[in-house]
Amino acid sequence: MGIEEKGMLSPFTIFTSIITGSFFPLLASFYAAILIGKIYWIGVILTSLGGFLTHYVLAHTIHDLYHYEIEKRCTLSKRALKILLVACLIVLLSIAIYLAWQSGWPVIVFAVIGAIVSLYAEGLMHHESQMAFGAMFLVIGSFYVQAGYFYGVDGTFKLGKEWLEIILLSLFAFFSQYGWLLFYRLDDYGWSPKKRNESILITKLGLIFLVAVFAVHALM
Repeated sequence: MGIEEKGMLSPFTIFTSIITGSFFPLLASFYAAILIGKIYWIGVILTSLGGFLTHYVLAHTIHDLYHYEIEKRCTLSKRALKILLVACLIVLLSIAIYLAWQSGWPVIVFAVIGAIVSLYAEGLMHHESQMAFGAMFLVIGSFYVQAGYFYGVDGTFKLGKEWLEIILLSLFAFFSQYGWLLFYRLDDYGWSPKKRNESILITKLGLIFLVAVFAVHALM
């Protein structure tokens, strides 16, 4: 199976979903550990697992179901995709409820927003910014899981500088993911040089927010 293949069984899909879905929560969790000085390991594991399941199983089962008759894809049967989708939703809901019990009710809010914007399918929602918002809320939600666990709901929302830093970090995630997805869909835009350059500029904008994170951390 070549890396150029589309569909949830494609090596490219699996690898990119691991990086996006798992590593953005890890980025936020470990940055939270730097700010707080402690780490909630179960939260790290579950947010990383939940991010991966959202970006890989939830997003791509729906995506492949909608594209089943449109184009050839490396995927499962329709029945298997539907079973996997239901199982994924049960697991994700269980993770969200458990983390909400541990860290506070906003976990559910962030989880629902992240899940909705990750629904990337023809005829349902189909824009590069969706998964970028998904990456953004993976960062915000994973930070909240850590902060909420140690400070509680009230204490977490009293944080000032820390939330500013994590919002900047989430904007880095947004622009890096948005630009990458725009580049990924260049064939849908007829390999337009304009879209190619837009994707490069959008991706590089993320670096500005990443630098701002460390500038705020050092100067405030």
